[in-house]
Amino acid sequence: MTRRLILASLFMLAAGCGSSGPPQSEDYGNLFNSPAGLILTEDEHPTGWGRPDCFSCHDVGNIHIVNRTGIPDLDLAAVRAVVQSEGLASCPQCHGDNGVQP
Repeated sequence: MTRRLILASLFMLAAGCGSSGPPQSEDYGNLFNSPAGLILTEDEHPTGWGRPDCFSCHDVGNIHIVNRTGIPDLDLAAVRAVVQSEGLASCPQCHGDNGVQP
């Protein structure tokens, strides 16, 4: 009986995880308007500064969904394809090293 209760509880917890809705998009405004542009600075990114695991805070399914740059022909599908292909290695290409030392 206890085993069934535990399994049922685990199933209910797992069923509550994730999202069945469309991506919501993270909104940090137009990063080009910040002092360093797309490059992250410690002042603007204090909680994540120095952390190499960007996807632990930024859901890969919710980034690069909405063009907030003001660049009318920005190909966000291509940006998402690079992120999908290269994973975490793609982040520094646009956002700098985030204080992560090799």
